[in-house]
Amino acid sequence: MSSTVPRRDDRVHGEGTGSGPSPCSTVPDDGWADRLAAARPEEFASVFHKALTDDFGAVARLHQMLEIASEWCRTHGVRGSASELDALTGRLTDLGEELHLVGEGLEHEIHSRSRRPAAATRVSPAVAVSGPPVGRQTPASASATPSAVRSLPRSR
Repeated sequence: MSSTVPRRDDRVHGEGTGSGPSPCSTVPDDGWADRLAAARPEEFASVFHKALTDDFGAVARLHQMLEIASEWCRTHGVRGSASELDALTGRLTDLGEELHLVGEGLEHEIHSRSRRPAAATRVSPAVAVSGPPVGRQTPASASATPSAVRSLPRSR
């Protein structure tokens, strides 16, 4: 049994609808969404930057399209829409700056998070205070003086 529902790609690119090729059929699928979804933690911030905020990322390309559309509207006497597109271009500039900051924060957060497992393997202060199991003394615990061990505050 064959389906009469067009494939997802056919709908997106305007084929299979009987109306002929759509202008959208020339828009390439650059695969950034798939790369972003499949990125490993250590590469996610870089892929995020390239996909969205890089000079050739989605924000820059959309910015360029809005500017071209605004100019087209001005050239063809559609001044109200040109003004609206100019306003959206300005908002997109602000959004791009915010996305850039989010990307920087993301990179920092991922980097600090990747260092946490290594820190978790170190001896915690609670274990260091209680010392090794009875009968075993490590060089570190032998050299610790009572003044170096801080007591925990008591609750009231």
